Amino acid sequence: MKDKFSTFDQIELTRRNMLRGMGAVAGTAALAATGLAPRGAMAQDMPVVRAYGVPTAALKDWSPLEASLGIKCELNGTSNDVGVFMRDIMASNLGDSTDIYIFESGTEDILGPRGMYAKIETDHPELTLWERTSDAWKRSPVVTDEEGNQWGVPVIGNADSFGYVPEAIGVDPASEEELSWSLMFEDEATRGRVAYGQGWSYSMPSAALYLKETGKADIKNVSDMTAEEAAVVADFLIERKKAGQFRTLYGAFEEQIQLLTNKEVDVINCWEPAVREANNVLGENATRYAYTVEGYFKWGHGAYVAAPAMERDNVDNIYKMLNYFLGGEYRALQARDRGYAGPNMDLGVAYAEENGWSDAEIEALRATEAKVNRKFEKPFTSTTTPQDASDIEEQWQRFLNA
Repeated sequence: MKDKFSTFDQIELTRRNMLRGMGAVAGTAALAATGLAPRGAMAQDMPVVRAYGVPTAALKDWSPLEASLGIKCELNGTSNDVGVFMRDIMASNLGDSTDIYIFESGTEDILGPRGMYAKIETDHPELTLWERTSDAWKRSPVVTDEEGNQWGVPVIGNADSFGYVPEAIGVDPASEEELSWSLMFEDEATRGRVAYGQGWSYSMPSAALYLKETGKADIKNVSDMTAEEAAVVADFLIERKKAGQFRTLYGAFEEQIQLLTNKEVDVINCWEPAVREANNVLGENATRYAYTVEGYFKWGHGAYVAAPAMERDNVDNIYKMLNYFLGGEYRALQARDRGYAGPNMDLGVAYAEENGWSDAEIEALRATEAKVNRKFEKPFTSTTTPQDASDIEEQWQRFLNA
């Protein structure tokens, strides 16, 4: 079997000086544009935990964290492209200035053994919620490797599908019916009105899942495709691209929101918060997030400690932050504002009750947990790093260039 490290062994490490700090600069600008930057991030009255990762893990407002823990979180953002994430960490010394990384896609079994992540000290006195966190979350492939090493702490998770405009595709806006991924890939009613993510690790597995579940392709494991299987998927996508199925290929989360809000597309494979943000502008149920016939793109975020951070004087605050991800305040705020579930959902409900949230908000938290449970009953492609990642990326580039 091909060594999955091989894709990343070819990194040109002379990029080190050029890339150093670029993630922080770009991430701060991106977060400022989306409102995700923490309040008073430049103030010096609190210790700071510096993070680098996907902005979906951020709270819309970090002030509850600051009030609860007496620390600030500065999260510099990146896309959910696993290649970009790993190359940035390996080639630009981010650990010199970053305490924790937050990502998905099973990076722990690559970056952990390479000395980029420190193993989680599950008995650390600040990690008080570890024992009551279920194994389904804390022992998932996102935060542990095949040998059982604990490289991360679970943060959030969901099962992604696609956003759609009910009116445009003739579906009742209040309907909970399951829709087919054919709306994304080969429905004549949506041809030319589809946006498709340009990152292979997010978009290609969903196409593979659709082909597998509809019997259009023989794919053993859509999360870990062989080079030959990836070529079949790429051939299908190239044919659909040439047929005019896709209006655009998007890159950033902000583009997801814009495409829906501006009604430029009728269907888009996207993060669930994009639908919520679009509806904040367009009105309730103007866009919806699909329950699907074939299955989902299941994912979870892990928080990983940068190995150099363990040599600094901020370790207790880092572990307070990790524990916060397992607690009720973070869980309730994430579920309410973004629709994501995660470990210890019951603590989120308890937090909402203790802090006087409305009955509707509390019921919505319970509904979020039920929603995720419903999705997880279906087949899914999970975020792990494929053994043949380099070959899959090569096939994806063939699609992009077609």
